[in-house]
Amino acid sequence: MTIHIQQLEAPLNREFVDELINLWNDNTLETADCALDDQDREMIHQQLEQYVQSAYGAVFAVVNEKQEAVGYGLASIKKDLVSDCLSGQIDEVYIAPDYRRNKLGKLVADRMMDWFEQHQVSHVQVSVDIDNQSALHFWEGIGFSSDFYLLTN
Repeated sequence: MTIHIQQLEAPLNREFVDELINLWNDNTLETADCALDDQDREMIHQQLEQYVQSAYGAVFAVVNEKQEAVGYGLASIKKDLVSDCLSGQIDEVYIAPDYRRNKLGKLVADRMMDWFEQHQVSHVQVSVDIDNQSALHFWEGIGFSSDFYLLTN
C-alpha cells in the first residue's frame, strides 16, 4: 500500500474536494449518525477553500496509490490578541475505515504538527467528543492530554 499525505493549495480541484467531502460525510455518519445535505456540502467546500487561501489554515489529504482521497486533516491557527501568541487547533482528522490501523492518523497529525512548528505555534489543542473513546485514546497515545472540560448547554 502506497500512501502519501499532501497539503492542498489553491485553487482546489473540485472533483478531489468532492472526494474529501464524501469522506466528511462518512465521518458524520459514523460519529453523529446523520448525512450531509447539499447545503452542508457546499458550506464544507467553502470552508476548505478558506483554509487553503489563508495563512492560518491548512488542509491535508491522505491519498492512496490510485490518487484517491482516503483521509484528511484540517488545522488552523488562532492569534491571542492579548499575549500575541499563536495557538494551533486540529480541527478534523478522518481516515476511511479500510485504511485504519496503519498509523495514517498519526502521519496526518505529524504533518499538522510540522506545519504548526513552521508557523511558530506555541501550543496545539484538539477537541474530542466525550463519547468518542477511540479518538480520545488515539490523541492521548500520540502525546496529547486533557487540560480542561468544556461545558455546553
